Amino acid sequence: MTDHWNAIRGHWQLLGPPLRPPAEAVEAYERELNLSKAHVVLLGVTPELAGLGTTMTAVDESSDMIAGIWPGDTALRKAINGDWLDLPVSNASIDAVIGDGCLSALGLSTGRRALFAAIAGVLRTDGRAGLRLFAGPETPEDPAALPAFALSGGVSTFHELKWRVAMTATGDAPDHAIPVRTIAESFDALFPDREELSARTGWDLPTIGTIDVYRNSPAIYSFAPATTLVSEAKAFFGDVRIALTGSYGLAERCPLLVLRAPRH
Repeated sequence: MTDHWNAIRGHWQLLGPPLRPPAEAVEAYERELNLSKAHVVLLGVTPELAGLGTTMTAVDESSDMIAGIWPGDTALRKAINGDWLDLPVSNASIDAVIGDGCLSALGLSTGRRALFAAIAGVLRTDGRAGLRLFAGPETPEDPAALPAFALSGGVSTFHELKWRVAMTATGDAPDHAIPVRTIAESFDALFPDREELSARTGWDLPTIGTIDVYRNSPAIYSFAPATTLVSEAKAFFGDVRIALTGSYGLAERCPLLVLRAPRH
């Protein structure tokens, strides 16, 4: 799995919303979680989120991701190697946990539940968590309709298209999983002419080429519907709700899952 994220790191500057959180999504974390006086644990090293909280500990399994995209340790923030499912902090000691798309990085529903349990375990009784979702639609899009939709200007960024393609090819409940290499294969089948896609949309070929990072990846993603994720989270939190994160492309499928009242 670390090889997959190391490859992502090499293309990080070519990525954009919805894969990376725009300013309005970052503002949603602060608005919904009131992080200004909180010690925050960040799942991953998303640089856009590094300024949240009074102090921050970011946890990532990949040393290369930490070295490549983390904006650097300071007196108030640091990034460490660690396992999200066994967070290197004391139980019931953390004000807030945040993460961006981290549930989709777990390919199985059992993994998502394990992460919810890990988050609940480290939060104080009055703690809270916010995870931006990449949530599949309740009714899947027709993949055959995607080419015409994209080529006519219906998709705001290539990264939105990438997620739309992925969400048309996810597996069944409970996992809603897709091997990452299948995303690339599905894209190739739907959009065999990259030159045409670039010409019709204005997306440059290097950005379109970021899909190739997925081609030989062993990783498995999941794109469960928001209702499924809410249901899974309720086993570990007494207060679970969904909050909007803005109006950027595909924002309706990228809400913030807000978690309070951890069950210890």
